[in-house]
This record gives sequence, C-alpha cells and structure tokens, in this order.
Amino acid sequence: MKLVVRDDLSGRTALSKSTLTAFDLCPTQAWHDLHHRLPLIPSERITFGSAVDAAVEAAITYLRMEQPVDLAVVMAAAAEPIARDGTAVDLLDVEAALDRWMVTVAPGYDFRYARLQERISGEHPDLGPVDGHPDVVLADGRIFDVKTSARAKPEEPTLELGFYALIGREMAGIAAPSVGYWTYVRTTRPYWQTLEFPVTPELLRWTVAKAAAYVRARRADEMWNAGAEVPENAAMTAGPRWSGMCADCQYAPVCELAVRGSSDDAA
Repeated sequence: MKLVVRDDLSGRTALSKSTLTAFDLCPTQAWHDLHHRLPLIPSERITFGSAVDAAVEAAITYLRMEQPVDLAVVMAAAAEPIARDGTAVDLLDVEAALDRWMVTVAPGYDFRYARLQERISGEHPDLGPVDGHPDVVLADGRIFDVKTSARAKPEEPTLELGFYALIGREMAGIAAPSVGYWTYVRTTRPYWQTLEFPVTPELLRWTVAKAAAYVRARRADEMWNAGAEVPENAAMTAGPRWSGMCADCQYAPVCELAVRGSSDDAA
C-alpha cells in the first residue's frame, strides 16, 4: 500500500514552483523541460530528500490528529521513495533526521487541521495557469516546505516561497502571514534549520515580476519555434548558476552548456 500519495505531474503544463526554480537556477534546463522533458536521474541526495519529506509528512498525519506517531508506519512511508528510485539510501539516516525533526521542529507548531500537499491551481491575471502543491499549510495559513541540503539556506525569501504565498492568496484564499523552510542540513553534525519570512506586498510584487520573466521567455520561445521541426533555444540561453549543477542533471549528455569534467579529464 502506498502511504504517501503524490499527484502525477508529468504532464503538467501550468506554471509551477519546480518550473520557476529550474528557470531561476538554469534557464537552459527549463528550456529542455519544455521541449523534451526527461525524468530526474535518481541520486542519493535526491532520494534522501524524498524519503525525509515522506517521513515528515507521515508524522504530521498523526500530529494533526493529536495522536502518538507510529514510527513503523512513518518509516514505511520513508522507504517507499527509496524502493521506487532503487537508490542506496541508509534508512537509519532518514530515521535520525525524523527524530531530530520531532524534537527540534515539531514542538514549535500546532499541527491541528494542517493540510499536506494541498493542490492550488487557477488562472493568474499576470501569469496565466498556475499550479502548486505546498508541503504543509498550517491552520493559521503559514506555509512550509520541507528540504534537505548540504548547507544551510540563505536567510532570505526565495522565488518558490513567494510563488506559494502568491497562488495561495489569489487562488485559494490562503492569506499566509509567512512562508518558510524546514531544512535538514547534512553536515558532520546534522541539524534542522527553520526559516520563516513574512508575506509582504513587496514579496508578492517581486514574485510576480520574477515569474513573469519566465512567462515572457516561454512566449518568445513559442514564437521562435513555431513550425520548426527541430526546436532551437533562443529565449532561455543562460546556463547553470553554478557548474556543479550539471553533475546530476538529466540533460547534461545532450546540453551544449553542460560542464562534463575538467580539461585534464578530456586529455
């Protein structure tokens, strides 16, 4: 039995958090997603994040009912993405992350009536069709995304958080007072970093401006490639924000901008 259910988003065409994140980090990757989408290449880093996300979500299903967390059920949920990806992830590391979340994060929040992976979609007047699935929406409207990372996140709001605040407010009537991250930072001494940012008119304005840049680029791409047998990238030509992103990018084998090793390797 599948314990943590996710919508099938493989055919989604509406503007989403993942699309904007890809465009923000590597416009060329966003272009490949448009013209010949490939699934992510499973890696320990990605699968570990999926497992922790599933474990936290499963734990919240108990906390919102004010019931003791059944660790066996929660860890079975965490094991599902590991089995799906066929990636070597130590389930004990996932359990350690969950244990730390239960001790250092969960006590600071009221999970009664919390909503998980709520689908928010509609037609935004400036951006067109939008669609999103925030990890956690608390009863007071605060929105949180669960992350894992090798380093702490910068203490500033991001486009994905702004997007959740924007579509939540305009598509679903969720007047989020703040948005934030629960990030499991995988250092030699792992810890959970909690960040929360107020939702201000400036954050919403900035989010629309950043998202609209992608919408304009996509329209330009549609016009440029109208009728073309082989699409050409003329509107999303910037490469990755940092070269290390290419290492586990599914498009690296066919991308002209991909970094595939040093000059010494080539020799």
